[in-house]
Amino acid sequence: MAQNTEVKTADTGASEIPKAVTESVYGKRYVGAKELITLFVTGEVNKFNLDSYLSYFMLNVFGLDSGIIAAFAVATLAWDIINDSIFAYIVDRTRTRFGKFKPWAFATIGPYAIACIAIWITPLFIGDQNWGPLSWQKIVIYCVISVLKETIGTLYGCAIGGLNSTYTPSIDDKSALIALDNIGDFEKVPSYVMVVLLDLAAAGAIGVSVENVYIFMGAGTLFVSFLGMFARICVIKERVVQVEEKPKISDGLRNFFGNRLQVLLTLSNILSAFGNVSGPFSNMFWLDVMGSASLKVITGIPASPLTYVSYMYLPKLRKRFTMKQLWFISRAVPQIGWIIVFAIGINNLDNLWIMIPGIMFHEMCISAVYSIGKVIPQLMEQEIIDYGEWKTGKRTEAMTSFISSLATKIVSEIQNAVSTFVVSFIGYEAGVGTVQSMKTKQAIFAMYSVVPIVLGAFSYIPMLFYNLDDKTKTIMYHELTERRKNIVKKSQERALTGEAAVIEKA
Repeated sequence: MAQNTEVKTADTGASEIPKAVTESVYGKRYVGAKELITLFVTGEVNKFNLDSYLSYFMLNVFGLDSGIIAAFAVATLAWDIINDSIFAYIVDRTRTRFGKFKPWAFATIGPYAIACIAIWITPLFIGDQNWGPLSWQKIVIYCVISVLKETIGTLYGCAIGGLNSTYTPSIDDKSALIALDNIGDFEKVPSYVMVVLLDLAAAGAIGVSVENVYIFMGAGTLFVSFLGMFARICVIKERVVQVEEKPKISDGLRNFFGNRLQVLLTLSNILSAFGNVSGPFSNMFWLDVMGSASLKVITGIPASPLTYVSYMYLPKLRKRFTMKQLWFISRAVPQIGWIIVFAIGINNLDNLWIMIPGIMFHEMCISAVYSIGKVIPQLMEQEIIDYGEWKTGKRTEAMTSFISSLATKIVSEIQNAVSTFVVSFIGYEAGVGTVQSMKTKQAIFAMYSVVPIVLGAFSYIPMLFYNLDDKTKTIMYHELTERRKNIVKKSQERALTGEAAVIEKA
């Protein structure tokens, strides 16, 4: 009853929030220097991967047929539905003295790292077999590794996502830590090193083949990334108190579908996923259209300082604009930049004097709102989980995450399959160093730039109805803080009563 009263007070726009309420929400910080440093360092290292090169790698180095890749991506969706739901239910019901998510993170990080790295190093073991793109041996190897990777990755992702949502109950902590986790631009280092090595290998300057650059860089960056994540799992703590009663599947469903904010954000993500068609075309654009992977580094240099500057004005933007408004800004600015570049560049793809400044302009658009795009969506997700707990009294991060990501994953996988399949229809000639026709180059440029924008445009509509005002948010966190204190207090009382009973019996 008290909860409903507070919600009504916030929704009717009460002019004042008691000082004690505000202090209980904004006054305490939980995360110390050791965790802050660990979060920053591992946050950067965790981004060390070359996932954007994976589609190109599978086509041109692993040598698998694009139709097989597309078909298997669709086929794994059924398995995703089964294993994701099972693992989410198991994780939400986990209660140990080490926490809800930490045990699963420790248990899965090793196997998941092996499965991820195996994708990249497999060509080392099958390179002398002369298996073609449609060989059954190659298909079986790819399917087995991918199924293991997807299965273990579901449980690992669930555990890591849960840890990130429970290391602090403080609003200020969450905002600062999300910013700290994303502020560095070191995630681009592997990509920068990669493009330089690719160009040097193609020119025969380093005595290593282009294929081996993909293999060793892909596997090496993942190895460093997982070492960083292992350190993070060891150091960070779960501080959000979980209720002792283990949730049922129905609780997870109720937490999701009864949370209007969650439904709106999920619907937006689903519609946005229709634009996930640029995957295979990213590296095709730089290697086959621009003619040099190193140009990706060059065009990004002028915008790099602006990436860090964007974090300096983020606090002021948060005071001036609502979360919803910032969400729109973070999406719209880079997309407008791409549309302008496409209009200028579509008939000038061979003119680097036009294309390079155009790409630089787009990079500036991305960097100008970089901090907004990194921090705001994650902060919204954290607040939505807390909002669901506030409404229902139960916290089901894993099941909520499963439901919200399932539909998005289905659409994304279908879109990835379609985009990979589209490669064969635009006249693309596979093989490292193959020269593409101008028509094919224009199709690659379109699929990389404006087609994703057009296909994902409807994602803006649900967010027009998203709203969580500051007063409601403040009262929500105050009530959650008091509720969690009561859970801890009752748990301590039961423990003391149990100890007294044992002593009396003895």
